[in-house]
Amino acid sequence: MSLIAVVAIFLLARLAPPLEGLSAQGQGVLGAMVAGAVLWMTEATPIGLTAIIVIVLLALCPDIGLSAAGSGLASEVVFFLIGAVAIGAAVEVSGLAERAARFLGRMAQGSPARLYVQMIASLPAFAVLVPSAITRNAILIPAYRDALERMGVRQIDRSGRTLMLALGVLNPLASSALLTGGLASMTASALLGGFSWLNWFALMAVPYYALVFGGALLLRAIVGPFERGGEIAATSTPKQHPLSAAEIKTLAVLAATLTLWLTDSLHRLSPAVPALIGGGALLLPGMGVLSWKTFEGKLSWGIILSVGASLSLAAAMTRSGAAAWLSQHVVDQLAGLASRPAILAVALIAAVALVHLAITNLAACIRAPDSHRRNHRRMRRPQSGGLRPDRHHRGRCRHPLPGPNRDQSLGL
Repeated sequence: MSLIAVVAIFLLARLAPPLEGLSAQGQGVLGAMVAGAVLWMTEATPIGLTAIIVIVLLALCPDIGLSAAGSGLASEVVFFLIGAVAIGAAVEVSGLAERAARFLGRMAQGSPARLYVQMIASLPAFAVLVPSAITRNAILIPAYRDALERMGVRQIDRSGRTLMLALGVLNPLASSALLTGGLASMTASALLGGFSWLNWFALMAVPYYALVFGGALLLRAIVGPFERGGEIAATSTPKQHPLSAAEIKTLAVLAATLTLWLTDSLHRLSPAVPALIGGGALLLPGMGVLSWKTFEGKLSWGIILSVGASLSLAAAMTRSGAAAWLSQHVVDQLAGLASRPAILAVALIAAVALVHLAITNLAACIRAPDSHRRNHRRMRRPQSGGLRPDRHHRGRCRHPLPGPNRDQSLGL
């Protein structure tokens, strides 16, 4: 039934006369957006198939075509994701992440409270080591579960629940403090433009780390006192071996990749380029630590297609005027609350939550208000020499993305 409803929604938007202030192309794009949101929310089709459907629907809109509809797949965010998956998989396969997690477990010395503190303190470092919260949790959860078992603590105990909740809720927040910590920060940086690695860290580290550490204290207060852990027997602690060749290679590639990320203000490379270089080096036959078959098993084409389709959809909404039309209506509805800031804040939070529920990818969520901001600035600020001043930070957009239409932030 969902598929029939999706087809009906798109056909209605595509064939009906355009609404006031909306072009035929914009109305078709809105139909594709609603259709995709319905499929993503109901999970009537796999996320990868939903992405393909959205791309096809965009291609059926007036004056868009398949090349523009699929241009999001050529964005730097997609290529950063590919490189980050390779790096994360190499860190996992080489045993480097597990070694670090088990080292923290030994340092806890049988105390669940100390283990919790060390885990929270290590989240920022792990975000650099493995630039994917999902991959980090796949590595850290078994390691910390084993550490708890050696202390005689079960996952259903207070300390066990707190550790697992912290990994699920707080671990992703540690990613967003770093430009290369995950997909969300990379997408937001590329959409907004003008951020170097250090610039992003300087702006985001304080609020996100405050959320991480404040959330850790809140979780601890909600769950209550931790149980006392038992003494860890020497025989139950795995013996540590010297760093293997695979771990040394992975560390060297990580150091080189991180150096390129930290110095991006000098060489002006997109963060995706060092990620691809590092991932490629770790995949080199005879020199790397990761086989192509293992890498393919770690890479989710559903996520790749979903990210690309969301970026294409966001760009199409901007070009067609659908995003400006939609955001203007939202702003008009909220304008009446300007004299009541508390209610306005609640309304904005509710609106953002609803948009994020409908458009599950951060790229599209950011793009709609971003396009309205751009249109508003165009009306207020004259352009000079064909340049758009709102696209530049201190006179330069550091990581513009290639694509068929460079007038868009992501080259879409």
